[in-house]
Amino acid sequence: MRFAHRKVVITGATGVYGRALAAAVAREGATLLLTDHQLPTLESAAAGLPGATLHAADLREDAALDGLVAAACAGGAPDVLVNNAGLYPFIPLMEVTPAEYDRIMDVNLRAPFRLMQGIGAAMAAAGRGAIVNVSSAAAEVVRGNGVPYGASKCALEYLTRAFALELGPRGVRVNSARPGFAEGSAEVVMPPGYAEAIRARSLLGKAGRPEDFAATVLWLCSEEAAFVTGSVLDNGGGGHINRRDGAATRARS
Repeated sequence: MRFAHRKVVITGATGVYGRALAAAVAREGATLLLTDHQLPTLESAAAGLPGATLHAADLREDAALDGLVAAACAGGAPDVLVNNAGLYPFIPLMEVTPAEYDRIMDVNLRAPFRLMQGIGAAMAAAGRGAIVNVSSAAAEVVRGNGVPYGASKCALEYLTRAFALELGPRGVRVNSARPGFAEGSAEVVMPPGYAEAIRARSLLGKAGRPEDFAATVLWLCSEEAAFVTGSVLDNGGGGHINRRDGAATRARS
């Protein structure tokens, strides 16, 4: 098993991608530290993952971030950090309030920054580690009802390159991975027709699965990707390069 005896930290572990990531890493033999903001939801998500350590934390709070870094580094630096937690409220650009903007940036950008500083420093001291930041095609595809989200992901990809530059010489790889729209993402409240439009952009004619994205993240964290750092790997079925309606494109082909 690729991750036997390795400690893996996953934020946002209760979401559709977080659950798939946790299950995939557990199957590879890892020791898990899973975090989200509510313990009961974490307990539900971790059912069937014996031995996982659960750590409830509000990633908007400095004290909670400090506590998470301490828990993650107890007994030695983690081998893997996956910054998966994220917020994507659908709000028209001109209706975004300062409080909502700050909430999105705190979770999507500030928390990964702080965790890469704290956990990344421990990894660097140990001379090894892999960090994956979960980004989005929204970093380059502008949608008027998700601008703060897209801005946070664009900045997160910049931070990915910056931390790769900083930590690479000390043995720590830092990459970003972009999931596409996955079946099972209904926990996100979407405007009417939005999911269908995103699905139609796939060059492969279908939506992805959370397990598809989990496999991509596992590869980035594995020894098979030992020479990959500072990269953004898209797992969205080509939707980020398809600027036309998917159904119409297929009808003409």
